This record gives sequence, C-alpha cells and structure tokens, in this order.
Amino acid sequence: MNNSPIAVTSPADILAYVPHTLGFAPRESFVLMTMHGKQLGVTLRIDAHQEGNPEAIAASVIGYLANDQDADGSLFILYTNQPTTDGVKPFTTHAQALDTALHAAGMNIRDSWLVTDEHWMTYFCDDEDCCTTHPLAEIADSALNARLIFDGSNAQRDTVTDPVFTGGHAETVLNRIAETVTGWAEIDPTDWTTPVMTENRALWQDTTGTTPTEETAVQLVAALHAPNVRDRIMADTINTSNDPHETTLTLIGRFVGRPDWSRVDAVQQLATDLLPFTPNEARAPLFTLLGWINWYKGKGSIAHLYLTKAQEADPGSRLAALLLKFTGTGVIAECTKSQKTAYQH
Repeated sequence: MNNSPIAVTSPADILAYVPHTLGFAPRESFVLMTMHGKQLGVTLRIDAHQEGNPEAIAASVIGYLANDQDADGSLFILYTNQPTTDGVKPFTTHAQALDTALHAAGMNIRDSWLVTDEHWMTYFCDDEDCCTTHPLAEIADSALNARLIFDGSNAQRDTVTDPVFTGGHAETVLNRIAETVTGWAEIDPTDWTTPVMTENRALWQDTTGTTPTEETAVQLVAALHAPNVRDRIMADTINTSNDPHETTLTLIGRFVGRPDWSRVDAVQQLATDLLPFTPNEARAPLFTLLGWINWYKGKGSIAHLYLTKAQEADPGSRLAALLLKFTGTGVIAECTKSQKTAYQH
C-alpha cells in the first residue's frame, strides 16, 4: 500500500473523501468535518430532517466535535435532493444554526457544499458565481478518489443486507418461532437468573462467531421476539452488566466506555447470517438489532435504513420507532463522541 501523504487540492477531493471515511455514500445527511489548520480531523454524519430542531441538532453536533480539542475550523456538507426554492437552499435554518454554534465554539465553517444526486455546489454563497453547479463526475474523477481506490479503500463497504429467505417452508418456520415464544413462562425483566434468560443469553454468546444451523437459528430469532430477552441480548452486545438500569442506559446509547468492537462485529455478522433462515414477517427484531448496532457505530444512514425495514416488517415495533426517532433527530450514542471509544471504520 502507498503510505505517502494524501494531498487534498480541491472541493471535489474533499467530497470524494467523505464516502471513503464513512464507508457509504450519505443521503439526506449533514456531514461535518473538523480541521486542524489545513488537515482534516474527525467526520460526523447525522440525518437531515426538516422536523429536527435546528438549535438542538447544532448542540448535538458541537457536543461531538468538541471532543476534537485541536480543531480550529470545520467543513459543512449537506447531502439532499430537496429543491432550492427562490434562491433559498434547503435546510437553511439548520445550516445557519450550525454556522452560529461552530463559530461560538471556535470552529468556524471554512467551506460548505450542497450535494444532490445530480450535481454539487457551494452551500454558503452570496453571488451567482460561487453558486455554480458542478457535475458529480468531478468527484468521481478527482485525484484523491483515484488515490483512495488505488490504496484499496472501498467507499461502499457498508450496505443494508436483506437476503432471500432460504430456510424451508416459511409458514412452518413462523409457527416454530411463535410456539417457542409462547412456550416460555412470563419473564421477569429484572431477573437475569430465569432459565429463559440464561439459556438464550448463553445460546447467543456461544453461537456468536460461528455459522448457525437452521435449528439454532429458530431459537436465536425466537429470543428476539420476546421483548425482555431481546433487550438483554441487545445490551449484552455492548455491555454485559446485569444491572437493569445499566441495561436501559445501554439500549438508549448512554453506555460510557469503549465497547468490545470485535464482539459487536461478530454479533452483527450473526444477525446477518440469521436473515436467510428467517421469513420476512419475522425479520423486524433482526433489522432492529442491525440498525441499533450501526447506530452505535455512528453509521446513522445504515441504521435508519435497517430500522425503516423493521417498521415495514412490523409497524407495531415500539423499539424500532424509538430508535428511528433517535437517528432522525441527530441523537448519537455516547461512545461515538470520543475517538478513544468510537468504532474505527
């Protein structure tokens, strides 16, 4: 691999760099990057929604970027296909709130861009010359994009997985899952010693890192259909403490510390491997788990897509709805606020 310094010489270079550092091409997103002099620092992506409170989103952004104590500037990029109307670009109020907050924090926005599926242009500009649109081909053809690809970077390495069901007769599998859950006695959510809890936690623990059989897959998926067991298994991915309060905090992203990211990756892989064994009607808990893991990793766009799939599979899923609200309003998991604890792409 070529380890010589990477030169950034144009806006197209920076815009090419973003999907490489995120692992996916952002859509309907705010992307902020800190600057250390002329060097790029950390990158933050959050969903762009008009209903999100601009000041609250700006405060959340500052709470994250402030961890980069050497930052003395920033870059702002809006990815959206919402139209510019009468010369007013989309999300103007949000952009202005971010501009004000970053200025107050000593991280003035040095440059800004608006990127659609058709072109890119400067976001903050006062005259027609700087608001000229540029073709996306300039980004794809940029010197930095070519260099990153040559060095082995994959700008599309993170995707949403939704494979075809291959686990036999769907109705039979659905009945087996339902019968398994029905056969369990009422579970006390504060008692981790019940057989239902201990056996299912152990099964998820023992199967993580292996390839599940069809029989095991039914049991693993059934566990996610029992809300109390599901919550415990999800929390175990990040924090195995048996304290119910810590479990709740972990589920809403308030875990303080560095997760065992190798284990998180392994649980994500197991959940992905379970999808082919699971009929579409029973996939909501798996999609929710995959969305939640990606949210913890700071990959809000992927999380949002998985959680949307969860709600489509089960419109009544309360956890998927709660997590969709988090991803939609810019709430980020605590561990993503520090480079020491955040997931490294």
